[in-house]
Amino acid sequence: MYIERYSKTKIMTFFRFLITFLFFTTPFLLLSQFEFKGVVKDKDTGTELEKVLVVVKPLRINKAGYYGGVYTEKDGLFSVKTTYDLPLQLVLTKKGCKTKKVRIKDKKTYFNLTLDCEKETIEQIITERKSDNDNDGIINSEDECPDEYGVKENNGCPSLDSDGDGVLNDVDSCPDEAGDPDNNGCPWEDDDGDGILDKDDNCPNEPGDKANKGCPLKAKSITDIIPEENSKILFQANSSDLDKTAKTSIGILAEALKKYSDLSIIIEGHASSDGSESYNQNLSEKRSNSVKTLLENLGIDEAQIKAVGFGEGNPIDTNNTSEGRTNNRRVVFRLSD
Repeated sequence: MYIERYSKTKIMTFFRFLITFLFFTTPFLLLSQFEFKGVVKDKDTGTELEKVLVVVKPLRINKAGYYGGVYTEKDGLFSVKTTYDLPLQLVLTKKGCKTKKVRIKDKKTYFNLTLDCEKETIEQIITERKSDNDNDGIINSEDECPDEYGVKENNGCPSLDSDGDGVLNDVDSCPDEAGDPDNNGCPWEDDDGDGILDKDDNCPNEPGDKANKGCPLKAKSITDIIPEENSKILFQANSSDLDKTAKTSIGILAEALKKYSDLSIIIEGHASSDGSESYNQNLSEKRSNSVKTLLENLGIDEAQIKAVGFGEGNPIDTNNTSEGRTNNRRVVFRLSD
């Protein structure tokens, strides 16, 4: 019973609050709203007046409502609202000008208004508008950043730096791509793709080496373009077949020859003394030609490579031991003269 009585009490309290709230707020919600717009200028010079306080007031107050006040913009424009009914009046005030009251009897909504201002006030306004505090060539009245040097494209504010390269957009030839200030804000090119920027490359149209300022190295020996361990290939006895290690070395040589396309090499084939002299001559030629064929298959121009065989005539080790004969069964790469 107590709980039921308590709940009814809470419900009655809520409804009393709701009725009171609606009683006081409904008149405001039902009020019609007037909006008045216009421009305020000086009576004698026609200069648009900024920061004029424009207030709309009722001539008589016979119900609840509100009236508003605004300041005019740079161009003298204003827009002010009220919920009071006609008749109304606009009251205009500005330091250095006579206060003006304009009676509104009908539903006219736009007004061209003038104020009678002191000469000194107008001269000061004109001077300020023609002033250029930051000397950026944009007068204060048109400058959104009047005390900070800027550019016209950014309404008198400092130019943007969209790509964050330290070069402002108005002087950046590549404003959306980070670059170098010394290249007008654009990235430096690398036309020959050798990893050396054109500005630092003495041979910008020819792939080269950093050690030679972007120009191709003047190789004096084969080991100037490939590692020494890849400058020789060993073979099994009586064989010209290329094993995995041999193919790796030939691949490295192919990449070097593509990079140094002005170079040509000699592929020298050799044999141990096992077998007849004619057999070993033929075998050495097969070995050098097997290397040449693979290089051509890897895209090397035939004009860059020459294969020769020396048979058993140029051993680098003794042929009296198994190890010595293994070392003699070889192909060696040399630069052409």
